[in-house]
Amino acid sequence: MLIYGVIFASLLLNAEWSIAQSSPQKESHADETLPVLEVTATRSKKGITNVPAALSKTLSREIRFGLPQLSLDESLTSIPGVFFQNQFNSVQDLRVSIRGFGARSAFGIRGVKVLVDGISHTLPDGQAQVDSIDPGIIDSIEILRGPSSSLYGGASGGVISIITNQGNGLGSTFENQLEFGQFGLKKNWLNVGGISGPLNYRLYASYLSWEGYRDHSATENSLVNGKFQLQTGSNSKWTLIFNHFYSPWAEDPGALTKAQVESNRQGADSRSITFDVGEEVKQNNLALIYQKNLSTYKFSITAHLNRRLFKNKLPFTSGGRVEFERWAPGIKGRSIVEMEVFGKPGRLISGVDFALQSDDRKRFDNNNGTPGDKTLDRLETVYNLGPYLRAEWQWTPRLEVVGGFRYDRVNFKLDDAYLDDGDQSDNRTLSELSGTVGSVLHWNESINLYTNVTTVFETPTTTELANDPEGGSGFNNDLNSQHSVSYEVGLKGRTASGLELDLALFIIRSKDELISYEIDSSPGRTFYKNAGQSRRVGLEARLVNHPANWIKTSFSYTFSDFKFTEFDDSGVDQSGHFIPGIPEHHLSLNLDMFSKSGWFARGEIQYVSSFFVDNGNTVKNSSHTKSRLTIG
Repeated sequence: MLIYGVIFASLLLNAEWSIAQSSPQKESHADETLPVLEVTATRSKKGITNVPAALSKTLSREIRFGLPQLSLDESLTSIPGVFFQNQFNSVQDLRVSIRGFGARSAFGIRGVKVLVDGISHTLPDGQAQVDSIDPGIIDSIEILRGPSSSLYGGASGGVISIITNQGNGLGSTFENQLEFGQFGLKKNWLNVGGISGPLNYRLYASYLSWEGYRDHSATENSLVNGKFQLQTGSNSKWTLIFNHFYSPWAEDPGALTKAQVESNRQGADSRSITFDVGEEVKQNNLALIYQKNLSTYKFSITAHLNRRLFKNKLPFTSGGRVEFERWAPGIKGRSIVEMEVFGKPGRLISGVDFALQSDDRKRFDNNNGTPGDKTLDRLETVYNLGPYLRAEWQWTPRLEVVGGFRYDRVNFKLDDAYLDDGDQSDNRTLSELSGTVGSVLHWNESINLYTNVTTVFETPTTTELANDPEGGSGFNNDLNSQHSVSYEVGLKGRTASGLELDLALFIIRSKDELISYEIDSSPGRTFYKNAGQSRRVGLEARLVNHPANWIKTSFSYTFSDFKFTEFDDSGVDQSGHFIPGIPEHHLSLNLDMFSKSGWFARGEIQYVSSFFVDNGNTVKNSSHTKSRLTIG
């Protein structure tokens, strides 16, 4: 699929008031000592330079200030190893790849675990959508780059962990922002929060409508998000989180050929117009978290529930209208024990995740946008059970070693209620054991070296299993899990002059890689198969400097040499070809200034090299450079 750059300007109107008790604590832009960042994406709180993996953290003001807050990628383009596509296609959703995993997803996010306040937004079958996550509610984003199955199951590329805002300061705050932009962009959001005794609360609501840059790409949605934390003692608290998202309509312009782009890059695929391709979504999330923190022992338990009502129209007739009602409950527990092993400090992290996904799915013919005969009616059920264990041990004052493993059992079940074409009920179970070993060497007081070796797997999703190109009953039994082994070394820390370093070099070898393709008899419909083998060699570098505490400059570079080493593509040998969808070179240069008085200026230049869009490496997406400047 070709990638389009969209440049637009917006007018931001802000208002903020303080209510009662005392003035709220606003984000500080004062000249102060830069704090040591702590992260939680590895299942426990730890200094970012002490984690034996590539890990980045983006803070609230970098997410909110001077950005339209329409998509998660806006503040993350300077993170090496991460590549975004489909930023402005509300139907196919944001496509995220980390180290090349996820680039081939037909829609949404694959191969990357998405967490919001520690709660999985990735379904048990490995698919994630982020349409219900508004950047306006985000306090920080952590990105763990590299295979993470020993922590979270089928996370081949890594983890995106989002922490939402909570009440700040004493009293209450009320914020309102209106945003207008090109192509009919309108966004309005309200934010209320504060602290009242033991209660910390935040409520957020937003409305968005946009006609879109391309033909047939308009969208409209509204969102309400709430977060309430109740401190029930000096070392325990309850957290209640809810989210409601509704999109009555979102249009999909589809993909264009190179010739069509050169003729009219704002046009839509003719099939998208003919079949009125688009979707309607209504989703509700609810979660309850209990945390107990003692001096040497920490415990948490989380229960969560997701309900999603979905209708869409696809660019073909047979089965081209899809409807489902999804219920996705889950529960997880985690404990952290501080201990000594042979007289040396250590930490043991253990837990278990259980998640269920039940989709009552129906399909109808799409007769040029109007519903036709029913072609499918079935209940698709997936559950994932994953116990895990991770140990961290300070072997010497300068050397820490880390090891862990996780066992995952994923069961797919199909109960067919449409028997006109025979009973296609089916059942498959995939189970895997993943492990990791790593170390951190404290080279000096501010520079750390790390290494890790990790095994990882990724199961097909329910949709991928159910789309059988042979037209057989039930699941595609020729489709299996993808497996990878990753080897990584890195360096991170801060020099005496204040320059922050983050360097990583890795090689990942995969077999049975999940590959998407289409067949002539079913245009517009995506099928999947396992490729032979692939090899990913990559270099990620990020340099950050703070000439003053209110000025931040950063440079990031990603080199990606990702190729098939063995791949028989329906009789065509694709060995040695680049894996499509990933640029070989990706650079970003950023300047951020946040003054103590409140004004800010932000600039970015981003370069993406050309990359292939097909397995045969015959069609390329052109290289491009984007720049952005905002002052406020």
